[in-house]
Amino acid sequence: MSLVNLAFKTQDLFFSPTDWDDTTFRITYLRPIEALTRSIETIGLQHRPVLQEKGKGCFRIVAGYRRLRSLLKIGREPVSCKIIPAGTSERDLFLFNFYENIDRGFNTVEKSLFVKKLSAYIGEKELTREYLPLLGLPPKKEVFERYKSLSEISPIYLPALVQGRLFPETVETVIRNLRPIADFIFALLLSLHWGFQKQREFLVDLLEIFNRGGPDPEAFLFSASVMDILQRNNWTPQQKGEALRKFFRTCLYPSLTETEHLFKEMITPLKLDQRTRIYPPPFFEGGRYGLDIRFSCTKELKDSLEKISQALKKGKLDGLP
Repeated sequence: MSLVNLAFKTQDLFFSPTDWDDTTFRITYLRPIEALTRSIETIGLQHRPVLQEKGKGCFRIVAGYRRLRSLLKIGREPVSCKIIPAGTSERDLFLFNFYENIDRGFNTVEKSLFVKKLSAYIGEKELTREYLPLLGLPPKKEVFERYKSLSEISPIYLPALVQGRLFPETVETVIRNLRPIADFIFALLLSLHWGFQKQREFLVDLLEIFNRGGPDPEAFLFSASVMDILQRNNWTPQQKGEALRKFFRTCLYPSLTETEHLFKEMITPLKLDQRTRIYPPPFFEGGRYGLDIRFSCTKELKDSLEKISQALKKGKLDGLP
């Protein structure tokens, strides 16, 4: 498809006829204008903004929102603009804006805005096949659905998507499975400073607890046990996160957790140094325990072996779980 034949005329405009509230074509999000303003002050405006006539002497912005904001900030008007007639289709103008900005790349929220807005003009299959790759995304249905779902979250969490503190996969899972408490979960994940993997594990475990017949996610997250962890003001986010993960593990694997506790109660009194470690079989299955001794001289080896030998003589390792 070619947009080179769009009809333009050049016109000097003052800011007053511009409808700043019309964001039909805008997909820019959370991009500061300070550097752009400095550039315009230094070398002037290099690319004219593009506006469309709306009738009655009013115009809406097709491309160049940040340029116009920068010019408004420094009080430079009138502005030489490209004007497109009122009858031009919104689809063509939206794509014009997209292609004008494609070389700069798009952040996560901008990709979501593009997918949502373009969905009003073309079908899912064409958008997925032709345009997701231009956004640096795989041309897959699940990716289309994921980025479309980002538009459903509260605007207060959008900066976290741009900053990489929330992730599209996280948002998709929450919106699909936990919509009634989505805002609480997003706020919780951000407060714990978790990266993608821990966010993913948290949601997998939460849904697994529910699927195993436990309380519904809302009742579980607002339970006294979880609230006690989250309300500990003297704990760091890392400490709260680790305590929460352990609690989830206890709920999912109560027998394994109890066995781990018994094992720890047997090993801790031995007071082994950091070089010496007795470790259980994975998930305490198979019955083969291990002994790991690290030493830099024979004395260290003898000391470690002596502690293990004494523990065996006194029966402190009898009955390992």
